[in-house]
Amino acid sequence: MTDPLLSVRLLHDDAGLWSQALAVLRDRIQLVGDQDQDAIGIVTWKRATRGEIAEMPSLRERHAGPIVAIVAELPSTRGSRALAAGVEGSVLLTDLQRSLLSTLRAVSAGQCVVPRSVRQLVDRPSLSPRERQILAMVVLDCSNAEIARKLVVTESNVKSHLTSAFSKLGVTSRGAAAELILDRESGLGPGILRISQDDE
Repeated sequence: MTDPLLSVRLLHDDAGLWSQALAVLRDRIQLVGDQDQDAIGIVTWKRATRGEIAEMPSLRERHAGPIVAIVAELPSTRGSRALAAGVEGSVLLTDLQRSLLSTLRAVSAGQCVVPRSVRQLVDRPSLSPRERQILAMVVLDCSNAEIARKLVVTESNVKSHLTSAFSKLGVTSRGAAAELILDRESGLGPGILRISQDDE
C-alpha cells in the first residue's frame, strides 16, 4: 500500500529553494492552488529574518492550513524562536533530502516539527541568578564598571558572567543581548531576568 499524495501549495519562494524541494518530493505530492486551504503551505526563507517572519500575518490571511518553512541557513536565536512559534514545520536546507517528506507527513497528521538545531536555540536558557542580575543592568545600559560597583564584585567577574550569559543566549554583544531580551518575538522577554526567592 502506497502513502496517499500530500496536498501542497507554494505560498512564496523568497530563498529560491522550491526547485530543490520539488526534486526531493517528486511524485509524493499533489500541487494545489489557492482554493485548497487545507493543503500544506510551503514558504522558503533565507534565514527566518525579522522581515521574513513579519510576513506571517499576511501568509496566514492567504492560507488557513498548516505552513512549513524551508530555511536556507540556521536562523539566529530570535529567528529560531519566531520560526518555532510561527509555523507548523520547518526544515533546514542541509536536511532537505532526509527531512522534508517526513516533516510534511507529520504536519499533515497535526504535528509540529522543529529541527533539533533550531530547538537548541529555542530552548529557554537557564541563567544563574547573578547572570540575570547582570543582564538586567545591561538592559538598563549600565557599564561593566557600574555593574561591578553596584554588585560589589570585580569587573572581571562581571565580564565572566556576561560571557557565560551571552553564550547561553546565543549572542556576542551587550546590544544583541538587550535587544533579544526586550524583543517580544524572541520568546524571552524581560521575565527571563526575574529572580525568585529560591534563587536568593
